[in-house]
Amino acid sequence: MKASIKASGFAESLAAVQALAGDLPGRALADALNHTANQARQALTVEMANVFDRPTPFTLNAVRVLNAKPNSLEAAVWVKDEKDNASKGMAPEDWVAPQVFGGSRSEKKSETLLRAKGILPAGKFIAPVSGARLDAYGNISRGQMVQILSGLSAIEGKAGYTANASDKWRSIRKGHAQAFFVLRRGKTPIGIAERRGKSMAMVLAFVSQPQYRRRLDFHGVVERVADANLEANIDKAITDALTGNLPSNFNRRSQAQPRR
Repeated sequence: MKASIKASGFAESLAAVQALAGDLPGRALADALNHTANQARQALTVEMANVFDRPTPFTLNAVRVLNAKPNSLEAAVWVKDEKDNASKGMAPEDWVAPQVFGGSRSEKKSETLLRAKGILPAGKFIAPVSGARLDAYGNISRGQMVQILSGLSAIEGKAGYTANASDKWRSIRKGHAQAFFVLRRGKTPIGIAERRGKSMAMVLAFVSQPQYRRRLDFHGVVERVADANLEANIDKAITDALTGNLPSNFNRRSQAQPRR
């Protein structure tokens, strides 16, 4: 998912750029586009913080900039689409896109594991309920989720390693294998509960696939920032070109660069 920014619609400024000598026109336009894209990135981060419910820093830092270059005069703002350990089996784009376009939430890694174990029914997803320990962002804590998956033997190990609860002394002492169990209404599984001593609480409910409405005007934010700032950035780039202050490195930048 990305929004592109191109230099168009500013005839007077573009004519001034073309009057520059040598390779300066391309460098000036690329510089202006990149600063505009970084301004759009910052605006999107603010908008996400406003419209999302307690977004994590990982989500807010997932907005990136693809730089324009003198021979490729198009900058783009995009949401990270690579998966890594921090994203828990999903790319940030997977959970941001439904907030932009509306639609269904993607399956989380924990749901994939529970479904593969035959615990989570087809078509169902998980949602934390009263017994869940939530982190500062309203999500079930990573530690408790690991305990649940381990207790239910749903964690897939790699290279002979498994984090599932076992009958070894250390695992028995933790008690996860005995604590977590599937709660049913009749024969229908409805969630996962935790029992510790005389205390019992439901921690995860099995729910229909969550549906999101459009909340983040991703492309609109970028367009408005470009309309408001690109011409001024072109004019500033022309001044930098005339004073020898244009950059020579146009590699991709993920963080905003200060305007000189």
